[in-house]
Amino acid sequence: MAIQMPANKTKRAVGEGRVAVGASMASSSSLMAELLGLQGFDFLVVDLQHSESNINDIQRLMHAVLVGGATPIVRVAGNDSVLIQRCLDLGAYGVIVPYVNTADEARAVVRAARYPPLGQRSWGPVRGAFYGASDYFQRANEELLVVVMLETKQAADNAEAILSLEGIDGCIIGPNDLAVSYGHPSGLPQVPPDVEESVQRILGAAKKAGKFAGMFCSGAQDVNRRIEQGFRFLNAGGDVRIAARAAQAMLAEIRR
Repeated sequence: MAIQMPANKTKRAVGEGRVAVGASMASSSSLMAELLGLQGFDFLVVDLQHSESNINDIQRLMHAVLVGGATPIVRVAGNDSVLIQRCLDLGAYGVIVPYVNTADEARAVVRAARYPPLGQRSWGPVRGAFYGASDYFQRANEELLVVVMLETKQAADNAEAILSLEGIDGCIIGPNDLAVSYGHPSGLPQVPPDVEESVQRILGAAKKAGKFAGMFCSGAQDVNRRIEQGFRFLNAGGDVRIAARAAQAMLAEIRR
C-alpha cells in the first residue's frame, strides 16, 4: 500500500481561518527543537537568516521538530532559488522568504517553491522523496506552505499585488525591519503609529486576497493582541529568548 504525503496541519489551520502559533530556532540544538515541539507549538521555524544554523543543520533540526509534533518550516536567508529548493528537497513543509518587496520578487519565490505548471521547481527531493511519500510530486504544491516576509515600507505599499499572486499562501510581518524602514530604531516597546498603519494595511491586503497574515511577536501578550486583530500565523518568539525569559523569571522568584 502506497504511503501518502502527510497533511500540512499548519497550512490547513490557517487556510480554514484558525490560528497557528509557532516559535523560531535561533540555536542549532536538536534537543531544543524537539523540546519546543513537544510543548504544543503548531510550527517551528528553523532559521537560516538570523541564527547560528546553516544548510548542514537543516535536516536534523527538521527531524527533531517532527518528533516533537510541530510543522517544520525554514526561514531562508534570502530570496534565493537554489536555497529555497534545497530546503524543500530536505523535507521542509514550508518556507518563509524574507525581504519580498515587489510582485516580481514574489513571483520569483513561487517559481522556486512550486512545481510546474505553477512554478519552476526542479524535481529531485532528497528526504522529501521518502518523508513526502510516493505522491510527493502530486501533492507538494497543495501541502507546502509558501510565506513571504513583508518588512519594509515598499512591501507594505505593494502588499495587495504581492498577496494576490497564486502560489503565495500568506505573509508574515517583521516589525523590527518594518520600523527601521520608516526611520525608527528596532526593538521599540510599542510599534510607532506610522508603522502600525502599515501593519494594518498589510492585514487588510491579506484579507482582501483571501490569504493569511502573520506576525513575528515579542511574547504572549503581543500574540494575543494580534490574534484579536485577525492575524492567524503568529511567531511567539525565539528559543534563545524563551529560555532566557524562563531563567530570568525563575531567578526573580528565587531572589524575591
